[in-house]
Amino acid sequence: PSPPPRCPRPSEAIFGILRDLGGPGGRSVPLPHALEVLGARGFTPGQVSEALAEYEGLNVLQVNPSRSRVSFV
Repeated sequence: PSPPPRCPRPSEAIFGILRDLGGPGGRSVPLPHALEVLGARGFTPGQVSEALAEYEGLNVLQVNPSRSRVSFV
């Protein structure tokens, strides 16, 4: 039997969804919309905050000071 598909960590899954929301060549996503979509997929606000902090620390994305947009670096 083949092994079950690897389940990404929540932050990896959240980042993937944010990338999808940005669309092809997307540079940014409105954060309220992203939170709505992620919440509908079962992620908690805490998981989303952790993922944003993790990827900001890696300089992959940035959240603007008013926390209204996520931009990809």
